[in-house]
Amino acid sequence: MPSTIIPDEQKQQKMQQDSQFNIRAPIDEPGTIRTNDDVHTTIRLCPATKTIIDTPQMQRLRGLKQLGTAELVYTTATHTRFEHSLGVGHLAEKKLKGIAERQPRLGITEKDVLCVKIAGLLHDLGHGPFSHVYDGLFRKELKKKASGFVGLYNDVPLDCRKVVDGWKHEDSSLSMLDALLKSLGLEIDDSEDGLDKPLRQIGDGIDATRFGIYGYKQEEDVWYDGTQALPRDFVLSSRDWIFVKELIAGGPLPPKGMSIKAAKKSPDVKLEIVGRKGENKEYLYDIISNVHSGLDVDKMDYFSRDGCRTATGESAFNDFLLENAYVAKGRCDDEKCWKCSGKPCNEHFHLMICYQSPKTINTAMSFFRQRFNNYKNIYEHHKSKASSYMISDILALADPYYRLPGSKLPISLAMSNPDAYVKLKDSIIDIIDLTDDDNLQPAKELIERYRSRKLYKRVTEQPVSTNVAWTQELWQMDEEKIVRDILELSESYMNLNSSDIIVDKMEMHFGMKEENPVSHMRFLPKSLLIETRNKPEDLPVAIKVDESNYECDTSKSYLQRSIRVFYKKLDGDGIVSKHLKDCFNALVERVKSECTQDSYDDTASLSESVDFGANINVCTQSPTKSDAEESPFVSNTKKRRMDDFGETLFKSAIGRLDQRHR
Repeated sequence: MPSTIIPDEQKQQKMQQDSQFNIRAPIDEPGTIRTNDDVHTTIRLCPATKTIIDTPQMQRLRGLKQLGTAELVYTTATHTRFEHSLGVGHLAEKKLKGIAERQPRLGITEKDVLCVKIAGLLHDLGHGPFSHVYDGLFRKELKKKASGFVGLYNDVPLDCRKVVDGWKHEDSSLSMLDALLKSLGLEIDDSEDGLDKPLRQIGDGIDATRFGIYGYKQEEDVWYDGTQALPRDFVLSSRDWIFVKELIAGGPLPPKGMSIKAAKKSPDVKLEIVGRKGENKEYLYDIISNVHSGLDVDKMDYFSRDGCRTATGESAFNDFLLENAYVAKGRCDDEKCWKCSGKPCNEHFHLMICYQSPKTINTAMSFFRQRFNNYKNIYEHHKSKASSYMISDILALADPYYRLPGSKLPISLAMSNPDAYVKLKDSIIDIIDLTDDDNLQPAKELIERYRSRKLYKRVTEQPVSTNVAWTQELWQMDEEKIVRDILELSESYMNLNSSDIIVDKMEMHFGMKEENPVSHMRFLPKSLLIETRNKPEDLPVAIKVDESNYECDTSKSYLQRSIRVFYKKLDGDGIVSKHLKDCFNALVERVKSECTQDSYDDTASLSESVDFGANINVCTQSPTKSDAEESPFVSNTKKRRMDDFGETLFKSAIGRLDQRHR
């Protein structure tokens, strides 16, 4: 094999870099390695991905549990965001390689595959502690307590005090990606002159000209192994990394200082694709995050991984959908699609990921049904939710007083500084518990209770049907109003406080609310598969399959809602919980009586809230007994007193309602 020749210009540039920074090859051993995985068996890691994985930003994901607090329900649910990210990167590579093999005229390059894999690896970099608690429940709790925190954040730098409007973890994934590159001594150059060149070298680290694909280049008869600068079609450029960020964002990047959500909503912001321009590559943006149907490799991995680790789903990953994925033209029915913006309605066609029909329809419906089952059995399990609320309260109690080491930032604002955010993991509650500060005592007491598994208690649950008017009226009520009405009905009995009651609106669906998600997919019959070998402009049109063709696989309803009430304080004998349940039932009856029912008359099945003391457990579908019935410490007299009070409360509420109508 002939020796590699490096042009004089590259030599001179490399000598200048070497004299300015201490740079090196991305890895010492350029070979590809494999790592074991309990879902995908083995995962292949090339030199570029190994370099990325060994950064502090990526290693941080080892300290974030994928399912947050679900390990209190399922003891084996201890897998991390790191494992999930490896799985998503693996599936992204596998899916795109399969499409490239089946449709070589699409022009999918090795760099396309590598960029999509990297996006899969990095898509969850921005997650905070305990999964979605940080960017969900925790932020809602802080807003409630904001009035009591006046003056406690005066030590926080002014430029860090305000959270970007519409912030979600995807926004932090973008900033953490920049921090990852910075840790390697690199930076994206988004100028017109720098877009298609290697990353800008800004410090000690790896050599930007040697960061990319290693392997044999047949045209030059050269094997690139990291000891020399890579050719243009092998090296990762600034445009490639912008493409990675766009894949994570699910579309065009927002302007600096604006969240992805806010940019999409703003009519004044013009969003443009930079990474892979042109209609022939637009389908690449549906692999990590598919906004059209929701069937993407991110969900493929965590549905399977979460079900496997909790023993609630299949133990083996089904790659049937990966093997039958194609690219074809399809009509887009998403009004907010960035690819169709500016086009007339009759031209809302673009290249998208499609599947062979009819054989993949059943598998696709099973995929979306698994989503619903995971939400019912894992993500929205009442104990998982109760423990998540506890973690939210712990963080909210500590936030005004605790500052992350090396910065003056509280927990709630850590995401505004990647250097502080990289230190924020699930271990934050251990750090709070070990911090010597009297102001943290309430948080420490709740931590002790959390570790003892003395969780908040779900006292009742009311199913909500889209076909029953009064349940819809109840659903439309604000959570705080429901709490106020419960306290009004309680009439100071038991000294209930609004801060002790949680009203949780639970919503579970197949991925598209009330709609069938399969109806948002596009399918190709076997007879048209031969045409997928055509050039992009001559690809066949995939179609929506009518539900009548798979009606046995459909569901009667794709959306399930309920309102749950939790009580925060310890209630050993269950008296307060029983009273709280009676108050909520009285509120339900009041709403039911006030609601005018014109066209709905079938309400008998939903006239009572779910009695978890005498009915069934939503997850196990098995009969259960109330705490009052099970406990040997609750006397019969006390039980009668509880029942009598509930009946009196109900009559009193109806009486007040009658007087109001008169």
